[in-house]
Amino acid sequence: MLNRTMLAMVLLGAVVDTALAQDGGAAKQQHAVIGVARANAAADISTDPAKRWFPEAGLGLFIHWGISSVDGNHELSWGMMANCPWKAPKAITPEAYWKLADRFNPQHYNPEKWLQAAKDAGFGYAVLTTKHHDGYALWPSKFGDLSTRTKLGGRDLVGEYVAACRKVGLKVGFYYSPPDFHFHRQYMSFGYGSKGTPESPHLGLKHEPVQLPQRPAGFGDEYIAYVNGQITELMTRYGKIDLLWFDGGAGPKMLAQEKIRAMQPDIVINDRGHGRGDYSTGYECRLPKQRPEGCWEYCGGLTGCWGYVRGDEKGNPDALAANLLTRLAMCRAWGGNVLGNCGPRPTGEMPDCYYGCMEKIKTWMATRGESVIGVQAGPYPERSNMPVTVRGKTWYALLLPDGHCTGPVVFKGVERPRHVTLLGAGETLEIQFDKGTLTFSVPTNLRTKSVDVVRVDW
Repeated sequence: MLNRTMLAMVLLGAVVDTALAQDGGAAKQQHAVIGVARANAAADISTDPAKRWFPEAGLGLFIHWGISSVDGNHELSWGMMANCPWKAPKAITPEAYWKLADRFNPQHYNPEKWLQAAKDAGFGYAVLTTKHHDGYALWPSKFGDLSTRTKLGGRDLVGEYVAACRKVGLKVGFYYSPPDFHFHRQYMSFGYGSKGTPESPHLGLKHEPVQLPQRPAGFGDEYIAYVNGQITELMTRYGKIDLLWFDGGAGPKMLAQEKIRAMQPDIVINDRGHGRGDYSTGYECRLPKQRPEGCWEYCGGLTGCWGYVRGDEKGNPDALAANLLTRLAMCRAWGGNVLGNCGPRPTGEMPDCYYGCMEKIKTWMATRGESVIGVQAGPYPERSNMPVTVRGKTWYALLLPDGHCTGPVVFKGVERPRHVTLLGAGETLEIQFDKGTLTFSVPTNLRTKSVDVVRVDW
């Protein structure tokens, strides 16, 4: 049975992610379509010194961007699917969706500006959607016919992103989707869950009822050559790449991890492409209900949808920052990272609320960041009734906002501490200590609307 604090974490996790997917429901449905591999337990990344940066970083920036942003009212890739069972922005036919590429003009694309804001706010790495399920590649790929080579005069948006990451000091991450709606457009239905019956017909490029033809001989080999060619380009065009974030696989002939690591020996790879990897990314828009094994990462939105949708600019920076920091506290207490997403406008600019949110996080990190960056998971809930992280002989109690995790903090099986300090306020707190049990509270007048942190030094 969940104790009160754990139950509060689960409930709060569901609340803060409703804008993207209630309790991860939409994510599960989407993963079934694109064939996200069922992952085995993640490897222990701590055994590889070259990859230790990942669990220590704690916080990454996810950037979902592409041609869906042009009109600002379509979901990235999934917007071309009719009859989606989850709440989503306006649907568009595949034919009209891909025509958005003709109007995609990121004339104000300056990734250094928004990556610098993330770096200043304590983010350690970034992950850009180099190609989402819609098939539009943000670099001039020689594979396929839908990329900046064919639609944006050969401009390399990925290359500009990589250069900006290196300039501001963020680790470079690439998202890549092997599942590709454009490549398969003649042989797949654009009616979500369609059965090919009169009552549930398959839908074509104009969302008209169609009979799906058989794939021709050699089609599978062409697809694998396309996917493997693009992965190879990403691994060889831009120098050292720190992280590769697959979203689905392409079957057993997809480029093996061993071949990827031959090109990028120190790269960190997630588990969604091959069913194994350096870390687990099974927590999309949902938080774990118990401590996961191995190295893991939660991903969810700073703002509303994954890709840019008009209206995201109206997000309240205080609320956005508090939500992200709450998720960060929950994940770090169990050794996980947070990959927080924001989608740029079609011009390449981030929504205004993004910068306000980054400023709020930067302010919080200035006095409390030591509790979530470069720390280890704490003994929660075994010896603490609050989420806790550890650095050497210091424990950090993470008090969640909005009335969650109320009451005194209780540590069991500990020694009498030397100092108990409320970070940010600098206040020394009164304690009660009896037979290995430490109890303390933060006065109501010192609580904030974000995550409060108490540092306990032994």
